[in-house]
Amino acid sequence: MKRSIATGVALVALCALAGISLAADPTATPALTPAPAKPAQASSDNLPLVPPAKPGVFTATKMGSDQFHLVVAGHKFTTQSDIEKYLTYRAAELTMEQKASWFTFVESRTKADTAPVPQRDPAGLRYSFRMEYFRPVWRYKTSSSPVWKSWSPFAGAAFITDGPKIITDFEVSADIVLHKGQMDDVNPLAFEAGAVSDLLINQVSPPE
Repeated sequence: MKRSIATGVALVALCALAGISLAADPTATPALTPAPAKPAQASSDNLPLVPPAKPGVFTATKMGSDQFHLVVAGHKFTTQSDIEKYLTYRAAELTMEQKASWFTFVESRTKADTAPVPQRDPAGLRYSFRMEYFRPVWRYKTSSSPVWKSWSPFAGAAFITDGPKIITDFEVSADIVLHKGQMDDVNPLAFEAGAVSDLLINQVSPPE
C-alpha cells in the first residue's frame, strides 16, 4: 500500500515537471494561439477618385446668397487645361454641396476686352454644359519676375506658351451663381453640376 502511494506521488511530480495535466485527454491536440490581427487597410475601391486638395489650393468665398468666388492656387504649373478643368470640377461639387443643381459662370470682362460675348440661342441644340465657355482669369509669377502678372481669356492675347518651364506661382479664379430647378439650357454660360462632375471626375487632380 505504501509502495502504491509513493508510486502515485512520484507520477504526479513527473507530470508536473513535464507540464502535463493528469486531467487532460492524452489524445487531444494542443490549442493554438491565434496570430494577432493585422490592422485593416483601406480598400482601393473606397478611395476618392479625386484626391483631396492640400490646404490653400482651393478656396470658395461666398459673395451673396447664391454667388461664390472660387480660386485654385499652386506652385507647380502643369497645363492651362488641367488646372481650369479642376476649377470647373470644384465649381460643380460646390454647387451640389449647396443643394443646387446648376450654376452659371460670370465672365470677368473689362471695356478693353475683345472676345465676343456669348449669346443666348433658343434655336440651338440643348446641352447640359459647354466647357469652352468656362473661362477663368489667371494671375501668375515667373522665374524671371516676382511680380504678379494677369491674363484674361477675353483680352485677345494668347496664354503663356512655356508655362511649365517658367511659372512658379499661379492663381486661377472664377465667379459662379448657383441655381435650383430647371436649367436654362439656352444659356451658354449655364452648367449642370452633376453632368460636369461625371465628365471630369476621372480627369482631374488638385494642383500642388
